[in-house]
Amino acid sequence: MTRDASTATEANCHEHALDTSLDEVRRYVLARVVDALLREDVQGITQQARVLATLPPALSSRAGGSFTPGPWLEIPTLASGTLWLPVTPARFMQRWRYRHGPMLVADAQMGLQRGAMPDASETREFEDAASLIAWLGEGLVPEESDYYTAFAEECRQAEAQWLVCREAQRDYFAHCAAQDMALSLSVDWSTRFAHYDRLAAFQDHPYYPTARAKLGFDEVALRHFAPECQPRFMLCWLAVPRALWHMSNTARPDWWPSMAAVGLDTRLAEDYRLLPVHPFLWASGLDAMLEEAGLTNSVIKAPLTAVEVQPTLSVRSLMLTERPTTHLKLPLTIRTLGSRNIRTIKPSTIGDGHRVQRLLGAIAEQEPLLAGRLLLTDEHQGAHIAGQPFLGFILRRYPPAVEDATLVSVAGLVAACPTGAVVYEDLAERFFGADIRAFLEAYLRLTFDIHLPLWLRYGVALESNQQNSMLLLRESGEMRLLLKDNDAPRLHRAMLQERWPALYRLVEALEDTRIWCETPRTLEQMFVTITLQLNIAPLIEHLAARGHGERTELYGEVRRAMAQSLADLPDDDASPLTALLEEDFLDAKYLLTAGTLASKASTGAQDINKFYGRTAPNFLKEVACEVSPGHEPPVADPRGAP
Repeated sequence: MTRDASTATEANCHEHALDTSLDEVRRYVLARVVDALLREDVQGITQQARVLATLPPALSSRAGGSFTPGPWLEIPTLASGTLWLPVTPARFMQRWRYRHGPMLVADAQMGLQRGAMPDASETREFEDAASLIAWLGEGLVPEESDYYTAFAEECRQAEAQWLVCREAQRDYFAHCAAQDMALSLSVDWSTRFAHYDRLAAFQDHPYYPTARAKLGFDEVALRHFAPECQPRFMLCWLAVPRALWHMSNTARPDWWPSMAAVGLDTRLAEDYRLLPVHPFLWASGLDAMLEEAGLTNSVIKAPLTAVEVQPTLSVRSLMLTERPTTHLKLPLTIRTLGSRNIRTIKPSTIGDGHRVQRLLGAIAEQEPLLAGRLLLTDEHQGAHIAGQPFLGFILRRYPPAVEDATLVSVAGLVAACPTGAVVYEDLAERFFGADIRAFLEAYLRLTFDIHLPLWLRYGVALESNQQNSMLLLRESGEMRLLLKDNDAPRLHRAMLQERWPALYRLVEALEDTRIWCETPRTLEQMFVTITLQLNIAPLIEHLAARGHGERTELYGEVRRAMAQSLADLPDDDASPLTALLEEDFLDAKYLLTAGTLASKASTGAQDINKFYGRTAPNFLKEVACEVSPGHEPPVADPRGAP
């Protein structure tokens, strides 16, 4: 087959894969949910399990013996009863993964003893996530059961919103094919940015199982405001009395609308300031919030809209279409990555983000490994109204360097392209002479050359997840890292204060005291769960699944890149990293537990996004291991979709 014919075949298969039925999406969401339950050992589902080589005949007869062979987990200690779960051994992030097929439950009131088998007629069969989650919550006390009831609905929302996402992806890919558009090659940097950002929006989160659900959005809102659909819309504006207005820099940009532009009396300009409001919030909850805050009679709703924007990957960060280097981050009454992850803007994050930005900028100026390779967005300007988390904004300005480069989020590296390729293959083709290993080497060295000095030399660990980390690429293989949204790092107070007093003074006034940590373990947890498990490991797993190298060999490349970066830090204590490399298990973020299924009181988590369990097999140790035939690790669908 010629290369052109092969490419056409791949494209046809690719187009067919975009046609996803509700049943397929349900199977996909079910697998992600069960994997998360196993990974986070929810209700002891892994720790309390007994491994069965196959399902006993008394149970398999329920479906006429049609259950697929393979190991099963029997979990008799759940609050709701006993669960029999089809699984397969795993090595990435967890020891067991869900093996597609129905699962059986026997209700607790049956009083089964461990090892006792009910009659097949006394069991129930589940094939969707919502039913399983609802059942898991049945035996809990009402306060705990409510979390499961809410998550069952979140599972249904994820299924419904996946279908909208797939439709949007299919339409966009068809549009690109019909127009023969190579948007990645556009001369306009913002067009390239929007193209890759939209591809990333089609890609699911590596670990949070129902990340597709934007709780609070319905199908109409998705089409009007979600990055998967990449609509354009105008901002709403609220006139706020100056006495309530708190802005970190009072110099408003030249594009800020006048009172007249939004239909208000120009005389208001002396005593009022205009606040941008997301149109979804404007229509869905603003009036109630104003009334609750006692602001109904203080503020004035402008009758006209002004300033066109379009959503970026983070949904609430909006790119000004006429000034694409300027983005506006606005609060939204939606929740993502957990039912308690509501997208407000706390007033403290405005100042703290700028303080950390100054710290990183100062480090980059003095640290050779970072100099010229680390870029930062400018987020010094923001405002809030009398401390209200839903009435505020943060301005994000991208550096001039982006305007003659290609900017791609790390979240989008494994996303599918309209051609049937994957983004990292596309980037390797354009910037590294189609050498994917050269792209990988450059990416690994860049990542470790920046994050290892920050961790080991300065005591700084960033929450620079796959959405907040962006690659800036130019011809001839130049690659730089651009970081944004740096308001929630972990900083080792003693290391900064004693070793780098001038740097410490830049951040000593941090308002969110959770940013400070006193033990090295906290820095390690952030480095592991963000840099390694979010920004690197999914790429490695995808490369292996796509046939770009053996898994153990690719993780060997990761270790070599770490060693090379470490060699450039001869005066720093590398023991935290060397100890990490030899651990059997690493920390994993328990996003589902802390963000959705358990209260803060029960987990003790100060920050639901930084709650961990040390249960993830250390993939960095596997470089010296042999893979036994027949036990290859399961891999995710390279497209992150059904």
